[in-house]
Amino acid sequence: MIPFIPAMIVPYSWSLILFVASFFLVRTSTQLSLLTYRLILTTIFACLIFYLYPARFSFNRSIPDDWTQFGYQFLQLVDKPFNQLPSLHVSYAILLGVSLWDVVASKKRWILAAYRLLLTGICALIALSTVLTYQHHLLDMFGGAVLAVLVLILSNRIRNALVIKHLTLGVIGFLLIAIAGFYFANMSMIASEVVEDLAIIIAAYWLISFTMLACAYQHDKPIRDTRWFQKSSSGRLTVYTWMKFAPIIIIYNGMSFLGQWYFKVFSKSRKYSLTPYAINDKVNVVASPRLTQADVDSYLAYWLSSYSSLELPSSSESNRPAVRYQIIVVDLAAEISSHAHNLEIAANGIMNTAVHYLYLPLLDLQPLNDVLLQDYINLFKQIDALIRSAETQAFVTNNKDKVEGSLITLINFHCVMGLSRSIGVQVLYLLYCGTLTVYNYQSWIEQHYPHAHLKDTYLPQSLVETMANYKSVTY
Repeated sequence: MIPFIPAMIVPYSWSLILFVASFFLVRTSTQLSLLTYRLILTTIFACLIFYLYPARFSFNRSIPDDWTQFGYQFLQLVDKPFNQLPSLHVSYAILLGVSLWDVVASKKRWILAAYRLLLTGICALIALSTVLTYQHHLLDMFGGAVLAVLVLILSNRIRNALVIKHLTLGVIGFLLIAIAGFYFANMSMIASEVVEDLAIIIAAYWLISFTMLACAYQHDKPIRDTRWFQKSSSGRLTVYTWMKFAPIIIIYNGMSFLGQWYFKVFSKSRKYSLTPYAINDKVNVVASPRLTQADVDSYLAYWLSSYSSLELPSSSESNRPAVRYQIIVVDLAAEISSHAHNLEIAANGIMNTAVHYLYLPLLDLQPLNDVLLQDYINLFKQIDALIRSAETQAFVTNNKDKVEGSLITLINFHCVMGLSRSIGVQVLYLLYCGTLTVYNYQSWIEQHYPHAHLKDTYLPQSLVETMANYKSVTY
């Protein structure tokens, strides 16, 4: 009963033009982010539906012999009659209309009204053209409208682009694995159904894992809930964590391997020397990536090389003052195991050395202000408590044995590969200690880590000021 109107091929083609133009029409970064989120979410969800419920247009459309003939021939060439439900033309028309609604700012009401009337007309014609050109059925239009509404609701609640990133990776990975399994099953003469079923299981696991990761980034102040990436007391990811996030963990282990190789190359050029910074004569701090066993051995020797008691004293040096070492490993990497266990092994060869492990599960590229201030304070108080406890124990032991000696504490902040997380939290700790101020922390970073990437979006000025003022406000 729905008529075929060949001329509607013109508004049908407007969808692509409006899609491209929309990125140049938005006025602010917020509008651009929302537009991007909406289009990405709509596309990946539609593709997932196309795979799970593949639909095809139910009857053949004849190509008209008038001036619209070229348009339909081109459409037949590039736009096959598959992937019908939902209609992306309808979804895009609604989303682009909503996203571009406020891009014109004018004090004259008639200009604003004319623009919105034109925009509404264009989007309405695009949506109607899907059925009037016999590209879609009414059910496809309805599905496209429902998808657009759901995406509008969801996009307004997305916290940042990292959530979109992992949702996208999850859906794309699912489709690639499932489709690859389908092709391998059809190429294989043996156990084709088993191959395809196995691919579907792996693809579904991939999708669920990345969806959970997206939820972790979406979760407000996620550090309070460590259920996402649990670790043992020695810094190793638990079996339960591996079960949930094996694809991500495997990817990050590979990235860590490449990162360590890249870091070694730059170490040789002395761009990153990983030299400890002295807070006082007994406490040093150093930021590092995750280190391998071999790296830990060499760096631990380098970090403690300034102290003469690094090696066991001989009998002729029995009167040398005893030095006790305390290494506090602060693990900031949620996605990969810490190198704390490697440090424990390396520290076994050094007299009077203890290793303590602390965990603050930061997600990759997660802005540092996503963490509650109290979580940082609790971490820093734990560090202070370990320092005081070891100093008290060393004092009691020295007085009991009537020997002279000292306690040296090395605090090692480390993340997965690079130094952004490590340096950022180290800066916050030095602000907490009063070693740095809001006026000199940037110059300190430039001096000690000249190649660090710490933008204001990652380490915001507001967090720096809050941390610097914490003790003065508290006391």
